[in-house]
This record gives sequence, C-alpha cells and structure tokens, in this order.
Amino acid sequence: MNDLDYTIAKNRLEILLLKAQESLKEGRVTQSKMEAIETLQSTLKAMIELRFTIDELNKKNTLIALQNVKAYKETAELKKKFSNFKQ
Repeated sequence: MNDLDYTIAKNRLEILLLKAQESLKEGRVTQSKMEAIETLQSTLKAMIELRFTIDELNKKNTLIALQNVKAYKETAELKKKFSNFKQ
C-alpha cells in the first residue's frame, strides 16, 4: 500500500466513522451500533499506528543503507591504501 492508497483508505474510514457517529444522533442508539463505531475507531487507530511503525522502519532501513554505503567507501579507501603500502 503506497502513501496515496493509505491516505484514501484512511480518509474513507474517517468519513464512514463520522457518518456512523452522526447516525447515532438521528436514530435509536443500539448496542450493535455502538460496537460498530468502536470497531471503526479501533480499526482507524490500528491503521494509523501501523503506518507510523512502517514509516519508522523505513527510516531505519534508509539509515542502515547509508551506513553501509559509508562503510563500503571506507573499506575501499583502506584497500587502496593497503595496496599502495604493499608496493
């Protein structure tokens, strides 16, 4: 799921949740309606938390990739110095 898909799904869920909450004001409040709204709220919260976790993991992966590039560069420089030293 890319950023656009996530945003669209989250927005649709938020709209659905708002509509459900508004319907409580208009009609009779039942246990099943309350449970449905709680489920929508939990789902939205889980979506947001999972996206945050994914973003954090992506940041860590990017940092590790940059550290690997730096280490590779340093290793190449050391190899070059060592090969010059051997001659």
